[in-house]
Amino acid sequence: MTSSATGSANVVREAKQRVVTLSVAACVALLGAAPASWPMYQYQPDHNAVFPGTAAYRWHFEAGGKINGGLAVVGDALYCESFSRELVALDRRSGRVLWRAHLANIAMSTPIVADGVVIVGTGKDNVLVDNGRRLIWGVRGGDEIAAFDAGTGRLRWRFKTVGEDMPSPAFVSTGERDAIVFGNGDGHVRALDVRTGHLLWSVAVDGVSTMSSSVAAQGIVYVLAGVSAAMHRPDHVYAMRAGDGRIVWSAPYGNADASPVLGDGRVFVEDAQMVAGPSTADAINDVYALDAASGHLEWARNSSPGSFTKIGTNEEAIAAALDRGVLFQSLPAARRFAAYDAAQGRVLWVVATQAAVKMSAGALDGRIYVGDTAGILYTLDEGSGRVLSRRRFDAPFSCSSPVIVGKTLYVANDSTIFAVPLR
Repeated sequence: MTSSATGSANVVREAKQRVVTLSVAACVALLGAAPASWPMYQYQPDHNAVFPGTAAYRWHFEAGGKINGGLAVVGDALYCESFSRELVALDRRSGRVLWRAHLANIAMSTPIVADGVVIVGTGKDNVLVDNGRRLIWGVRGGDEIAAFDAGTGRLRWRFKTVGEDMPSPAFVSTGERDAIVFGNGDGHVRALDVRTGHLLWSVAVDGVSTMSSSVAAQGIVYVLAGVSAAMHRPDHVYAMRAGDGRIVWSAPYGNADASPVLGDGRVFVEDAQMVAGPSTADAINDVYALDAASGHLEWARNSSPGSFTKIGTNEEAIAAALDRGVLFQSLPAARRFAAYDAAQGRVLWVVATQAAVKMSAGALDGRIYVGDTAGILYTLDEGSGRVLSRRRFDAPFSCSSPVIVGKTLYVANDSTIFAVPLR
């Protein structure tokens, strides 16, 4: 199904504001190079990890374990982590291994690169405590956040936690010190000093962040936390001050598996719900837009019914990407991929995919790049949703999203990273 391309084109032309965290990294990227740091999941709050340039590379790298987290591209290095319990630095031009570092557990986060260190979290899907009153995702002995030297892979510091640390932190600067802020599997949001790993603050929230990574902009960090179905409470999105963790607002929307998206003065989140109906169509995805300053609901849309699948990865709600006033959102239950007017929630187009999309998309030069769990990498027309090309890969795509630098698309397919030249 495809709605009017004219409406989409008008929205793209008329949108005049795009929230981007300006930094040295962003300025370097505008010159056509990879950024000088990687501060959060998909680089910036709009989740569109795209950097202009002209270079095109072709290679592939076998990591030895499934890659379910994001890629970080900084300068001439690409950083990834995998189920093989390794953090690997590659030359992004050739795929050559620069160094490897051992991790305490499997990793599914996006490596955060700042101040000369690469920061990752470990953890896996495992419920340690769920008694109807308290929920902890983790393993006996706990998990950790660890920092490695960006140039050599040498361990700098580690911080142990009771719960799993699968979501990606967000890098923030409070003026006095640089920090990372992250939610995790033991019901807390914490801030650590980037250089030392020392705890700066810790705030308890109602629920755990399973795969929902933190997003930061203008001194506010946005995190999602949820509880088990037996606890009968909705997942919540929290807006917290980066300096001390004070909760500015919270709102009962979103899903603890899907990272919030920030842009145009709004926070966008997706939820996943089971509904009454036949077994072949018993689930839907809801998309919400909240005012970033207050958390008030601005609009809500839901998908057509379908069913969830654990192929590729277990996530049932997916983080969107925002580009020039248009929200590009997977609707995994329905096997659809949609574009919404970010200001009003109007559906611009919806396209059917062969299988569920479980990653954020990349948008560049009027084209959308996204992969599904059938192993198909789609190129879509940004204005109409028309499928321009399909390329089949050997394995399902998980929630590891693409990164585009110049004319090269970097994407993980199961345990393999591909550098794909864009035409």
